[in-house]
Amino acid sequence: MGTTEIPYHHKDIIFKSLTEIFANRVLDFYDINTAPIVRAEPANLPTITVQEKTMDFVFYLADDSYLHLEFQSTKGSEELERFMEYDVALYRKRHKVIHTYVVYGAGITDAPDVLNCGSLEYRIKGIFMDRYDGDQLFEALGLKIRSGASLDELERMQLAFLPLMKSSHSKQERAIETIELVGMIQDETQKTFLTGCVIAISDNFIDREYTRKILEVLRMSKVLRALEEEAKDEGRVEGSLEAMRLAAKKLQRKGMSIEEIAEITGLPIEEIRKLGGLN
Repeated sequence: MGTTEIPYHHKDIIFKSLTEIFANRVLDFYDINTAPIVRAEPANLPTITVQEKTMDFVFYLADDSYLHLEFQSTKGSEELERFMEYDVALYRKRHKVIHTYVVYGAGITDAPDVLNCGSLEYRIKGIFMDRYDGDQLFEALGLKIRSGASLDELERMQLAFLPLMKSSHSKQERAIETIELVGMIQDETQKTFLTGCVIAISDNFIDREYTRKILEVLRMSKVLRALEEEAKDEGRVEGSLEAMRLAAKKLQRKGMSIEEIAEITGLPIEEIRKLGGLN
């Protein structure tokens, strides 16, 4: 069996909710100095080719410009080349100013921020999660959650991004620990949302062993089903189903069995067979 990946059909719901719930806490948390966020924008423009495991997010801002936000666990000039291609494609389509920020996970304390191509010079701004003490925050948030107290917006944001922060634990271990901590939250809606956020944010650095563990947590907590219900409540049933079909195709390419894909996505086995051309 090939590499297993976290099913990603909940990504759109999660980051639409992130915009609605946290609004400009995203900017405050990362010290991003732009106009306020108005809404999340599609990152998968037809003219843009982006690796599936890359986390790209585009927000439309109040001053009629765009915020392009990337999450990275690696650094290098080749990454800047990819971001530049993305921004060029977005600019050609929308003809708006683009502000690009790259959020680097713990362990990265510096990274190139300029790509000099002669007459063309491309710049981004780096944000380094290594400056956040993940262990201290994990303990503080854990005490508050176990006491039954509600988390404020900033604390929910901190919890969602714990796996990217500096820690004595590995990113994979902290991701699992954070999901387990989120599972203690009493508010079911908040629990579902934050579990999805942690998984979406952690996906690009979690290996197969930890992916399996997270999938088990998902199955037990029924997070995927809850996200599907949220999509129904918001009138996005067809979009959610289409995302599940895309996720099913992706998981098939990675070598997962039809039965496993059906359990994860909730799609009928026969539909998955048709998607994979296995009739």
